[in-house]
Amino acid sequence: MKKVLSIVAIAGMAMLASCGNAEELKRIADSLKQDSQMRADNEKKMADSLKADSQMKADAAQKTADSMKAAAAADSAANADKKGKK
Repeated sequence: MKKVLSIVAIAGMAMLASCGNAEELKRIADSLKQDSQMRADNEKKMADSLKADSQMKADAAQKTADSMKAAAAADSAANADKKGKK
C-alpha cells in the first residue's frame, strides 16, 4: 500500500510540474502569433509599395515612348514638307 501511495504521489507531483508553464507558454505563443501577423502585414505593405513603384515607372516609360513617337511624327511631317517644296 505504501508503494502505491508513493507512486500516486509521485505521479501527482509530475502532473502538477508539467502543467505549471501553461500560462507562460500561452503568452509566448500569443507573442509569436502577433509577431507573425506584423511580419505578414509588413511584407504585404512592401509588396504593395513595390507594385505601385513599378506601375509608376511603367507609366513614365509609356509617356516617354508616346512623346518620342509624337516627336518622330512631327519630324517626318516637317521633312515631308521640306521635300515637297524643293
